[in-house]
Amino acid sequence: MKIYVLDASGLINGFCSNDSLNLMTSSTVSEIKDINTEILLNNYISEGKIRIETVVYDDDEDIKEVLLSSGDLMRLSDTDKDIIALSLKYKKMGHDVITVTDDYSMQNALKLLNLKFMSVRTKGIKKTIKWKRICKGCRKEYSSDSTEEVCDICGSPIIRKRLNARSNH
Repeated sequence: MKIYVLDASGLINGFCSNDSLNLMTSSTVSEIKDINTEILLNNYISEGKIRIETVVYDDDEDIKEVLLSSGDLMRLSDTDKDIIALSLKYKKMGHDVITVTDDYSMQNALKLLNLKFMSVRTKGIKKTIKWKRICKGCRKEYSSDSTEEVCDICGSPIIRKRLNARSNH
C-alpha cells in the first residue's frame, strides 16, 4: 500500500493524497499554528483522509546511527526525527512510503536511510551530504551530537563543515 507521511510544510503547501493513506505524527500536528491549516487538518481527519500517529524516534537505533554518522542528528528537530521514524516504521512493514517535506536536512536523512521523499514547493536535494563539526579557529573536531557552540581550546565558534556530497542519481 502507498502511504504518504506529511510534515507540516506538506500540509501547509496543500498536499493530501486522495488515493492513498496520509499520515502525520502527533508532534507535527502540534507545530501547526495557522488557523486555516488547523481547520484544513481537522477536516481531513474527520473525512478520514489523514490519520495521526504517535511515534518516538528514540526507539529506532537505525535512525540514531545514520543521523549521528551524517551529522544531521543535532540539525533536525525532534518532530523531524519522529516523521522519519514513522516513515521507517511503515517501510519496514512493507509499504511504499513517501515522506512529503520541503526540508533539505530531512531529505538528506531520508535519502541516507533509503526512504523516498517528495517536495511540494522546492526542487528537493540533488546530493546527500555528510557533515562534521569543527572549531573555526584551531580546527579541533567535535562529535556530531556535541552541543558545544564554542571551542574549549581556543574559544572560537564551532561550525559545521561539509565532508562530502554524493549524487542522488
